[in-house]
Amino acid sequence: GRAGAGACSGAAAAAEDAPLLGQRVVLGGLSDRPELNGQRGVAQSFRLGRYAVAIDGSAECVRVRPDKLCQDTNEVIAVSDEVIAAAERGDEAAVLAWLDCGGGGEAAWGG
Repeated sequence: GRAGAGACSGAAAAAEDAPLLGQRVVLGGLSDRPELNGQRGVAQSFRLGRYAVAIDGSAECVRVRPDKLCQDTNEVIAVSDEVIAAAERGDEAAVLAWLDCGGGGEAAWGG
């Protein structure tokens, strides 16, 4: 009954409510499962405010809130000499600030 009804409009609503659905994502900010931070996967479904993410290279599928995911753009981002120098001298704050700003001018990080 209900699953097939309005499938087209349901898909449109899902795309609007869950923009990462079907997308490659990166997990981050997980305090209960910190070992998953930085892991990549695919957001396979969205239910009750969480994505089910299939982790790359694993049989594990985890349920994650949208604010703990960002789209995996899989792009190479150019790193400026200033950021490389900051990393080499151990200036963690400068490197983190660069990452928080999207890793440069054009790149977008987070959602």
